[in-house]
Amino acid sequence: MTSLGAYIVGTRILAISRDRLAAALVETLECLGLTVIFLLVNLAAGMALVLGLRTLTGQFISIYWLNDTSLLVLSLVQALVFYHWRRRPK
Repeated sequence: MTSLGAYIVGTRILAISRDRLAAALVETLECLGLTVIFLLVNLAAGMALVLGLRTLTGQFISIYWLNDTSLLVLSLVQALVFYHWRRRPK
C-alpha cells in the first residue's frame, strides 16, 4: 500500500515521470548489492579482529558481538555513501 501511495504521490503531485521508475529500481538494486558486499566485508573484518584478539590475549571473546543490527545499518550507510560518491563527476 505504501509503495502504491508513493507511486501516486510521485506521478501526480510531484510530477515525476513514470519512465524513471525502472532506472530507480535498478539503482536501488545496486545499492542493495553494495550493502551486501559491505556487510560481508564488515563481518569478515570483525571475525578476523575477534579471532586475532582471542589469539593475542588468550581470553575468550564471543563472535556473537557481530550479530547486531547496527552492523547492517552501518553497511547500508557505507553502501549509500559509496554509491553516491561513485556517481559524482570527477
